[in-house]
Amino acid sequence: MRRAIDLQGHRGARGLFPENTLAGFSAALAIGVDSFELDVAVTADGVPVVSHDPALNPDLARGPGGDWLAARGPLIRTLRLAELAAYDVGRLRPGSAYAAQFPDQAPRDGARIPALAEVLTVDPAARFNLELKTY
Repeated sequence: MRRAIDLQGHRGARGLFPENTLAGFSAALAIGVDSFELDVAVTADGVPVVSHDPALNPDLARGPGGDWLAARGPLIRTLRLAELAAYDVGRLRPGSAYAAQFPDQAPRDGARIPALAEVLTVDPAARFNLELKTY
C-alpha cells in the first residue's frame, strides 16, 4: 500500500520564517511545503485571524511604536482587526529563549498577524489543518 507524504508547515515554517505571517506561509510554499497547521483566533470585531496564542506574545510582537512588548500583550479577542494590524510580528525578540529555539529564522520586519481569509488565498492548492482557538 502506498501513501503520499504530506510535508506540513507548522505555523508556516516557524523555524525558518516568522510564524503565522503571510511572508512565512509564502516562503514555506516556496521550499516545498504542501499543507499548513495553523491556529485561528477571532478578533473583537469577529474576524478570524491566524494566531497560536490567545494574547500577543512579547517574544514575537512589537507595539505600534516599534518597541517590544514588556509583558504579555492584549488578548486577540479584545482587539479589532485594525488595532491588531498595528503590531509587528516579523522578528523574534533578540536574546529571548524563544529566539534561541529558532536561530535560523529569517526576520521579515513589518509582518502582521493575518486574517484567515488572507492566508487561505496564498496558494489555492495548499491544504490546511486548522485548530480553532476560541478560549
